[in-house]
Amino acid sequence: MTKNILIIDDDTELCEELSQILQDQGYLVDLAYNGKSGEMKIEQKSYEIVILDYKLPGENGGDVLRRIKSKKPELAIFMVSGRPQLEKYLKEENLLDLVAGVMNKPFDIEVLLEKLKYL
Repeated sequence: MTKNILIIDDDTELCEELSQILQDQGYLVDLAYNGKSGEMKIEQKSYEIVILDYKLPGENGGDVLRRIKSKKPELAIFMVSGRPQLEKYLKEENLLDLVAGVMNKPFDIEVLLEKLKYL
């Protein structure tokens, strides 16, 4: 079964590169460059996985994470960030249990692909 993935990240270059890699692996990928457009896409289409940046324009990815999980608790979300110690921040905000994985940028694409196989 092909999985639908939504990438929510304001880094357009990263989104395009990651999208191409995931599509080459057989995933269907949509992109959103801010939390609001990402949440709108989630309301309009069914996704199995969301790759969500922690730092988004004008808002905290943690807030976006909370809103998404309140509407779609079954959705697997990978939180990514260029901010060091992302896991520590998520734990302090009581968000760590809401994510399927945490990866710091730049991340190893092979590690991400391996994790996605099991969702």
